[in-house]
Amino acid sequence: MVEFPRALRRAITQATIRQALLASARIPAKYQQRTVRSLITLAGAMPLLRRRLRENVRLALGTDLTAEAESRYFRQVAWWVSNAISTFHHGVGATPVFNEVKFDESIELFDNAIEEGRGAIITSPHWSGHELVAAKVNRRHSMALLVRQSSTTEGMARKLNWYSALGTEIVLRPNRASTIKDAVAYLKLLKAGKVLAITPDLLAGGRDGVEVQLFGRPVRLYGGAFAIATSARAPMLRPFFRWQSESSLVVVWERAPEPPKDSADSAAVRVSLQNWCHWFEERLRANPENWLFWLDKRWSRFLRSTPRVFGEL
Repeated sequence: MVEFPRALRRAITQATIRQALLASARIPAKYQQRTVRSLITLAGAMPLLRRRLRENVRLALGTDLTAEAESRYFRQVAWWVSNAISTFHHGVGATPVFNEVKFDESIELFDNAIEEGRGAIITSPHWSGHELVAAKVNRRHSMALLVRQSSTTEGMARKLNWYSALGTEIVLRPNRASTIKDAVAYLKLLKAGKVLAITPDLLAGGRDGVEVQLFGRPVRLYGGAFAIATSARAPMLRPFFRWQSESSLVVVWERAPEPPKDSADSAAVRVSLQNWCHWFEERLRANPENWLFWLDKRWSRFLRSTPRVFGEL
């Protein structure tokens, strides 16, 4: 009986997504973005959503979100969703994304890392619009996104259509435990000088993943990106977005420190993941409105059910 509500929610979600895509497909391309952005802005004015956003930020960071930061959060989500829907239907080249996303001089760190000949791994949180930014990166350096398989055939078809519209290569994460064969596939991409993009801010279930500290709480996150980087000695790059307006952003790049060479692989993965968590929380405190997952159900439940045990608010 426990599975029934979950299956029902999944079915409702799938039906909602299906209808939204069908409805948006009927809107002429030149009006799609304007219409979707208006709808997201309207939803962002709902007191319930704003209250949940403020509460999750307070639980995670111990700070109050300003009214302006609240508005920026929903404006950035509107930019992301409106461009995502247009990309899904017409391809990213038919949107203004390539003109609205820019790199600052730190892109040289990225270029230099690629020149080392070991490929590179991007470890990005779910910043609003991160996959659209990946499409821009792909124009400069060939990259592949590590993607989880969908639980339904319909969902998988949409996912494949989405990444095809972005123009990026994908590598499917296995639903089972990762195997040597999977690891070899990842390493081949890096040896070919390609960039592998992975989002570490996904909660691991049960005893999966690696336990680290984030938001003053013990949390289990997937350490695959750091295990691959440790094995391949591939450089890791971290992007951060500086929004110039509601439809213009500059991507700033940082290179992560390499894990200790004298440590065991499992220890090196934990050290690297914990370092990433420190970096992520530091960037989030500077601009909390940048993280798409503030309203994610799994993160909301985690923040409400897991007591803070490290540090002071």
